Amino acid sequence: MLLLESFVFNPFGENTYLIYDETKQCVIIDPGCSSPSEEDRLFGFIDSHQLKPLMVINTHGHVDHVVGNNVVKRRYGIPVAAHSDTHYDFTQAKRQAVWLGFQPVGDIDQPDVDLEDDQEIKVGEGVLEVICTPGHAKGSISLYAPVEGWVFTGDALFCRSVGRTDLPGGDFDELHESIRSRLFTLPDETEVFSGHGETTTIGEEKDFNPYVAI
Repeated sequence: MLLLESFVFNPFGENTYLIYDETKQCVIIDPGCSSPSEEDRLFGFIDSHQLKPLMVINTHGHVDHVVGNNVVKRRYGIPVAAHSDTHYDFTQAKRQAVWLGFQPVGDIDQPDVDLEDDQEIKVGEGVLEVICTPGHAKGSISLYAPVEGWVFTGDALFCRSVGRTDLPGGDFDELHESIRSRLFTLPDETEVFSGHGETTTIGEEKDFNPYVAI
């Protein structure tokens, strides 16, 4: 059975998720830590619980979700995994930071591992399934834990909202299709852990999300 710990990092209130199980293996989803104090919070939890990081997983390549990649990768000697279509956004991280009024950031390393739709990622005895959900950004993915009934949607689907589509690579029609055909086919009770904001469920969003409600 997987366990999770969440952190809210950087000026954009980005949600970083740490997924682990009783074997102590773990993955870090979207490390948005952008200051030494935020890094200390993430590393302190990992180290105090004697966790064994396997990889960083990015749901997409926007700077607020990848700014902590390099420091996590180097501290634990682990790869970064993302969809191959995210590579362009990784090259634009410094420019995105300036455009969004984010603090200056250095170059972000390109992903080491390319993820594919329907791929399974083992975390100890647990599994995360990759679901391609483009529209907010090229190469956006969600991560589904079928046993636990969780889905990590990055910036595709939020509580009563959806990701912005006015940045390069954004496409509202594509995002709408991703949510309706890939996320809304999950069980209604599935808990949604988004890249920003509070948790919700698939059923609640099908009923009440004004952008994509069925």
